[in-house]
Amino acid sequence: MDLSKEYSLSDEQLSSYQRDGHILLRGLASHEEVYFYRRFILDAVAEVTRQQDSQGRISDYSAMFTQVTNVWRVNEMARQFVFAKRFAKVAAELMGVKGVRLYHDQALIKEPGGKATPWHQDHYYWPLDTEHTVTMWMPLVDVIKEMGSMSFAGGSHRVGAFKEMPISDTSQEYFERTIKEKNFPVHTNEVINAGDATFHSGRMLHSAH
Repeated sequence: MDLSKEYSLSDEQLSSYQRDGHILLRGLASHEEVYFYRRFILDAVAEVTRQQDSQGRISDYSAMFTQVTNVWRVNEMARQFVFAKRFAKVAAELMGVKGVRLYHDQALIKEPGGKATPWHQDHYYWPLDTEHTVTMWMPLVDVIKEMGSMSFAGGSHRVGAFKEMPISDTSQEYFERTIKEKNFPVHTNEVINAGDATFHSGRMLHSAH
């Protein structure tokens, strides 16, 4: 399937992202596109899992989700999805830059009853000397309220610096307290369909239920 067809952003959407540091874009990919590529992404996850490959991780995320990094290296069809021009163009426009480079992709699978993802910032994990970083998250299944979705602390990306820390119970306590102290508005997208996508700044405080 061709993922080069463009997705148009309005001036209001661009301003909203710059102000809030996050945005939900409906229908960035169609259900048909998602369901076509999902099988190849799941094949890549199964391959890494079958090999019991930790991919060099030094921390244990197993209580939160199954995680496979850089599925584009494992499955050529998954690579077409990860490198979709449509997704890249939206990321560049939101950040106001001419182009983007991929640092990594991740397939994250949360089992029913799994642990919530604590408040954290993505940039902690990225050795990149730039403020122009963004994460795109696209669910490959419809996510209803009871399943738990992403929450964002609006405007937190514009704060100069927080304490640097990895995802943990400690980060949950520290950032939850910080969000209350600084009165950041917390927004949760309760219902997100397969093919919708959220984008958030690398410095955005966010969590998942």
